[in-house]
Amino acid sequence: MQRILLSLAVIVALGGGAIASTGAFFNDTETSTGNTFAAGDIDLQIDNSSYAIDFNIPTFQGTTTGALVANPANSWQLADLVAGTHKFFTFDDLKPGDLGEDTISIHVGSNNAWMCAAARLTDDSDQSLTEPELADDTATSTFPGAGLGELDNGLNFAFWVDDGDNVYEPIAGQSGGVAETIFLSGPLSNIASTTSNITLADSSTSILGAANPIPGGTTFYIGKAWCFGNPISTNLVQDGLNTGSPLTLTPGFTCDGAAVNNAAQTDRVEGDMQFYAVQSRNNPTFTCAANYRGFLPPI
Repeated sequence: MQRILLSLAVIVALGGGAIASTGAFFNDTETSTGNTFAAGDIDLQIDNSSYAIDFNIPTFQGTTTGALVANPANSWQLADLVAGTHKFFTFDDLKPGDLGEDTISIHVGSNNAWMCAAARLTDDSDQSLTEPELADDTATSTFPGAGLGELDNGLNFAFWVDDGDNVYEPIAGQSGGVAETIFLSGPLSNIASTTSNITLADSSTSILGAANPIPGGTTFYIGKAWCFGNPISTNLVQDGLNTGSPLTLTPGFTCDGAAVNNAAQTDRVEGDMQFYAVQSRNNPTFTCAANYRGFLPPI
């Protein structure tokens, strides 16, 4: 009886060894871990650098030299714009020949984006009627009031794609610097209206050429100059640098206010600006004209 049990124990032990040895056959294992999908972003943020004639220094009034000072009241670091807080323009006591320059730095996030903008006037009024104004402001000489101002016709703007130095340089440089081109200009009354729809980049046209979107992950600059009168380009040569500023190079414009009459005296203009960005990838037919309405939700 003992011999039988011993034999069975041996058989069992041998069987266990046979099972354990099956791992020696040819085999292979491939493992992939940490597989991830991560969404990019469209997160439109804007900063602004502003320069203007120093209204506290009388010798700067009506200057034709382009001498400006930094304007901290309308400058801020990269941010999501807060209505009523971030203002591109807050200027009082304008006089013909006054000049200013701003450069907007735009960041659309990690993805390339189509981009649109809009501007509208919310106040265009005669605040009062002075005796000199009565002689030139014949259309509204009976009473002051809303919608009767002429300042929006006398303020002229120019917008261009800038290299980051806040200076308009329209002539190509010998060192390979690319000439800057104005893509929007004219009086404020034309640029800012309730129906304004400005295409910066969409599937049909772009201020960067062809139908190129605003590149993600980069800093994109738009320069804008304003003049109470007739803006005149100083035809600066592109130096290929972005380290200057209007304080050292002039803004690229002078302002001639000689033709401005008294009609705009005591007038007030107030308005809003809006920027809109949407992904360009997988969105090949987006146009600002069809898919964006300024100050209203996209269609």
